[in-house]
Formats: sequence, structure tokens, C-alpha cells
Amino acid sequence: MSDRIAFIGLGIMGEAMASNLLEARGELSVFNRSPEKAAKLEARGAKVCASPAEAAADAEIICLCLSNDNAVKDVLFGEGGVVQNLRYNSLIIDFSTISPSMSREFAAALKHDYKAAFIDAPVSGGDIGAKQGTLTIMAGGDPSDFERARSVFEAIGKSATLAGPVGAGQLTKAVNQIVVSITVAAMTEGLMLAEKAGLDVVKTLEIIRGGAAGSWTLDNYAPRVVAGDLGPGFHARNMLKDLRIAIGEADDLGLPLPVSELLKSLYTALCAHENPDVEFGNHALIELYRKGFMTGGVKD
Repeated sequence: MSDRIAFIGLGIMGEAMASNLLEARGELSVFNRSPEKAAKLEARGAKVCASPAEAAADAEIICLCLSNDNAVKDVLFGEGGVVQNLRYNSLIIDFSTISPSMSREFAAALKHDYKAAFIDAPVSGGDIGAKQGTLTIMAGGDPSDFERARSVFEAIGKSATLAGPVGAGQLTKAVNQIVVSITVAAMTEGLMLAEKAGLDVVKTLEIIRGGAAGSWTLDNYAPRVVAGDLGPGFHARNMLKDLRIAIGEADDLGLPLPVSELLKSLYTALCAHENPDVEFGNHALIELYRKGFMTGGVKD
């Protein structure tokens, strides 16, 4: 008999991932702080739970896709949290991007106090990959737990790799986010030069995508930028959070990352100019160049 699954956290990524799981499994329990985000899944047969604890009572595998360390901690251990109804030998798969040290802390507490397993499994591929079920999953945990999670990974992603023990998935995601953010910045400056020089930007993109500059970023983000769509598939504020994690890990190793530090300052400035009516995706750095707010920002 296969494990029953619950999914907690139905943001841009989580809702799409849960949708693919529901399609593959035929049943799913879900929880989100804003219950209206679960309406589409409920209409397709998912059970909407009133709390993380209720979701945990319905499942042997509990998936999380949340915004940060504190959100994961609260869902697991807070009032109405998962641990209140956690079954013996349950498996928690955390698709959130959080700090490696917190992943290790959560795993140790769950194993010691609740006899439950934990895998950190951050993903890459953005909202497009989440919708299409083609995410890349970078996992940290015990090999036997990874095998138990394989059917979940196969429902939401094109590849899943065990990078090492708990925390290794988050460290791999930190590496990923450094490369992604720098690639977005390179795309931004290239597009600005094409724009200011009076080139046909669409034609320029067609040309350079066929050469050494070709990348996932150019294929997926550049068309959005050209079309004026700077809203989130992946939030700029989450990229800022991820860069802070990566730089923090590098600092602990005594490793300077000057370009990443620059990108952190750029995303800080970008996020400082968000408002309730305008949210930026991580591909929206071009706003810094077009609007001239290259300095300033929020306090780290």
C-alpha cells in the first residue's frame, strides 16, 4: 500500500507541484494559510485541511513548500503544527529553500523526538517547471528516505538527485541560486545595451540564444522582460533571501563572493521598490536600470 501524502504551502510553486501530485496519485490532503488558494485543488478532489496538524494526521508523507526558515519551523512545531499529529515513521519532504543549518536542526528534532525522517529537497525550474512537472530536485537525506520519496519526486520533476546528507540539498540550491542570479544580471545588462543601442531586441535575442550566450534564463525570462511581464513566477524577494543564505554559507567558509554581494545589493534595491500592488519576479532587475534606482534599499 502506497503512502498517503499531504502538501502544505500552496504558493506559486506549491500549488502547481501539489496539482501534479494530485494528478499522479488521485488523492491528496492540502493545507494553506490562505484557504482560497486551495479551491482549485479541492474542486479536483483534494481534501482541504484546517491546520498542518490535520494534514499530518491524514498522511505518512508530508510535503512542505514554504517561504523561509521561520515558516517551516512554525508549520512543523508551532501551534497546530505537523508534530501534533505526526505518525510514527512519517517522512517530511521539505521543498522550501531555507538555510542548511535549519534543515539539519529540524531533521535532528524530528528524528529524536518524533521518530520521523526529514529530507531537504529544494527545487529549481521556476513556475514553468512547477506547472510542467519538470523541476530539478536537489535532495539531502538518508538514501532509504530518498528512495521512499522517489514517487513524489517523479510526479513533480524531471530529475531528483541525492546530493548528500540532510543540508546538502540546501547547499546545492545555494550554488544554483548564485549562478541563476548572476545569469539574470547578465541577461539584464545585455538587454539594456541592445535597447539603448536601438537594436531590434527580439531579433537580438534570437541571434544570441543560438550561440554561447544561450541559456534557460534567455529562453524563459527574456521573453517575459521584452513583453513587459516583470511579475513573479519566482519572487525577487525570494532570490534576495536565497542570496543571503548562500553568502552566509560562504562567509562561514571564509570564501569571498564579490559578485554575489553585488547581486544581493541589487535585489535589495529592487525589493525596496515593491509595493502591495506591484510584486517583482527575480527577472525584474531591468527595473533598476530603466527607473534609475540603482542605489538604496532595505536594511539586511
